Amino acid sequence: MSQTSTPATTQKPLARVPGFIRLPGPVIRRLLKFGVPMGPNALVTIRGRISGEPRTQALAVIHAHDRRFVIGTFGDTNWCRNMRANPQVELRFGGRVEQATANELSTDDATVFFRETLPASVARMDVFGKIASRFLLWYAAPDIKSDPAGAATRRPVFELVSRP
Repeated sequence: MSQTSTPATTQKPLARVPGFIRLPGPVIRRLLKFGVPMGPNALVTIRGRISGEPRTQALAVIHAHDRRFVIGTFGDTNWCRNMRANPQVELRFGGRVEQATANELSTDDATVFFRETLPASVARMDVFGKIASRFLLWYAAPDIKSDPAGAATRRPVFELVSRP
């Protein structure tokens, strides 16, 4: 996937994550911190774009063809804007910590991701991952499946590239 065109979601209104996702967030973050496996979820720490303070978010990390991605399922939320402003992130998978750089996909690349890469990746997940992904992606964001091109204009996708 090339990086030639501009990211899809610059200059959009700030999206808000629904309460049914925000409310269990602290519990999920704590469980992930202690190494409890929760499907494709990992802890991602991103520096705030204004404060510069580290912000930790539980995000689903999609693995596809030796590449990793995170999706702004609910649109251009604060973590998306922080990641765009400060692409150097820290990933925690259980007890393993890794440094990565987040590169936002272009609209064309995000369309291909939603149309081809994401459905194939969900199909290869374990049972918990499939249930969580299908609920979040197909219920909360059905346009990802029905209109990948439209979803690519409304939902940022970042590739996480490991760095030494």
